[in-house]
Formats: sequence, structure tokens, C-alpha cells
Amino acid sequence: MTVFRMWAALGAVFAFTLALFGAGPAKAEGQCPPGYFQTGGRDYIACAPMGPVSGGQQGPGDDEPSPYIPPPMEIQPSYMAAATHIDTSAFWVTRGARTAAAANKRALAGCTAVMGEGCEVAETVYGFGPLGVAIDAMGLRWIKSGGNMPTNYLYDNIEVRFRDLAALCQKKSFGCEFEEWITQGLLPREDDPNVDYSFDIFPDGPVARHHWAFVARPEKTPAAIWQNKAWLISGKRNSEEASKEVLARCRADSGGPCAIEGFVANGVLVHFANSRGTRAWTNAVPGHAMKIAKARAKAKGKAKKAKAVIDGASVEIRVVQSCPPSVAPCRVIAQYDAVTPRLEVIDEAQ
Repeated sequence: MTVFRMWAALGAVFAFTLALFGAGPAKAEGQCPPGYFQTGGRDYIACAPMGPVSGGQQGPGDDEPSPYIPPPMEIQPSYMAAATHIDTSAFWVTRGARTAAAANKRALAGCTAVMGEGCEVAETVYGFGPLGVAIDAMGLRWIKSGGNMPTNYLYDNIEVRFRDLAALCQKKSFGCEFEEWITQGLLPREDDPNVDYSFDIFPDGPVARHHWAFVARPEKTPAAIWQNKAWLISGKRNSEEASKEVLARCRADSGGPCAIEGFVANGVLVHFANSRGTRAWTNAVPGHAMKIAKARAKAKGKAKKAKAVIDGASVEIRVVQSCPPSVAPCRVIAQYDAVTPRLEVIDEAQ
């Protein structure tokens, strides 16, 4: 189950904020490697050296070798693919592939080798365009293409290119941070088609799995004994198994079909009631904004100067966002963290 399908299944339950950081390639021009500047035509990039290189041909009577400029390196469009798994923040990227199938296969293989079943291709990019990578407060990944670029594109409006990723985040989740953008690989033009120029950007070291919590409710009115009840599971590291387990328990007890009412990864499920007494659920990640603020302050060498900020992932704000004005105010009944192992029936009438 991808993060996109999981959110779609729950409908418009959750709402995301965005902050941008990251930088483009250093000491290089456009798509070219360090030491080269970008030239080329409409459908390819040529990378020419920035300056003379010693060791060239020596002219008659010259005491020093004359400057030698190697021919430009022509680069053709290639494919880049990113694979993800819903149970981890890690992601696997292969770039510089000759075909979409080759890029997808290699990225998926890298993911599957670590996570097993459940890996999916999040995005495949063709051409010279970058790939944007964001993460929400729960640690779920959002990856989207920045679109193809003209060959003279120098990454001067990268934030504009990923505005649609920001909009997707804000609509579907909360507490989002735009982490980085990844450039396309370099595939030499008119080279041996049997040579594989693709390379991987895979996680380095162990990959952490999320802690999950899910809550389910009957889809239809059950027998009186099971009315005003919700089924909660937490402490699981496999989202698919956890959701199936809590749905199965709900069906077995209530005697009818059940549906997931809410979920959270690495945070808390919040049970709340509105002014009319109606119970509902939302998710939150307490302390997320301060965690980000401290990380940024530490990166700037100012770890002790991290300032408190409005936390859009806090329990208070998430409840306000989930509470329609017509039934406000809402009050918190209970919070259930995603780490503690449990499978229990919650009496929502209490």
C-alpha cells in the first residue's frame, strides 16, 4: 500500500506545511560534472571543460605544452526511478538508465533486498529534470518529478518546480519538510549501448522501520454490545499486517465489515469529541516542529539557540484542524502512541 493510496482511502481526514532547504550541485554548470560547463543542442546536453588542461600537443619551438581542450562530452536524456516502501523513510534511486524498465527494476531490486515485499516505484523521470523528495511529520515519503528541463536550465527556480509537491503534501498530510532534489544521471551520447552507465543512490547502513497504529470501526451499525466501539492496534512495524489484523478483529467481534478510521506512524492517535458529543480520531506527532528547529540550529552551529515555533503536528492543532467550526470546540479524550504494543477495543461512549 503506497502512502498516496493510504491517504486516499481515509478521505479528507488530515491536512501539510512546507519548508524548503537544499542546494544544487557545486562547482558545476547546469547538468554537467565539476570542471565542465553546459552547452549542447535542443535534445541533448554537451559538457565542455571550463579551462585549458595541461598535457596537450607541443608546438614547434615551444618550451611549454600548448593548452589542450578535449572535445565536449555529449549527454543524452536518460531515465531515473525512485522506489519506496510505506514502512520506512528510506528510498532507493537509480539514475542514468537507458530505459524506464531498467531504472524501475534496479530501484525496486534495491528496495526489495532490504524491505522485502511491498516496494513500489514512486516516480520515474525521463530527460534532464530533477526529482523532488519530501517527508512529512510521520516520516512518510513524498517523491515527485520536477518535470523535464531545457538544456540550459541552471536550477535557479527549483522551488517553483516543486510547488505541486508542496500542494500535494498540504492536501494529504501534515508537518512536511522538503528535503532535497536529485539530478538526473549522465548518459554519454552515441556510446556503446551495451555499457551500463546507471548508478544508484541507496541507503547507507541499517534502515529503520516505522511504528504504526491503526483504529477501525464497523461500517454498519453492529449489535448493541458492539455499538460505540473502536478497535485499536499499535506497536507494529508492518503497516499492511497491522491494518489487516485490526480489521479482522473488528469483523470477528462486530459480525460485519469494518473500515480503517485513522492511522499514525511514529506519533499518536488522538481520540476526541466535538461539542455535540460525537467521537472522532485524528493523528499527531508531538514535538515535531521543535525537533526540526533543533536540527536546523545544529546544522548552523547554533544548537542552543533553537526557537520554539508553532507546531502544526501537535495534538492541539491537529484536533482544531479536524474539528469543523459548526461543532467546535472539540476536546481530547485520549491519546494512544504508536510504539506501545496493543490490540484492544476502545469504548467510545466513555
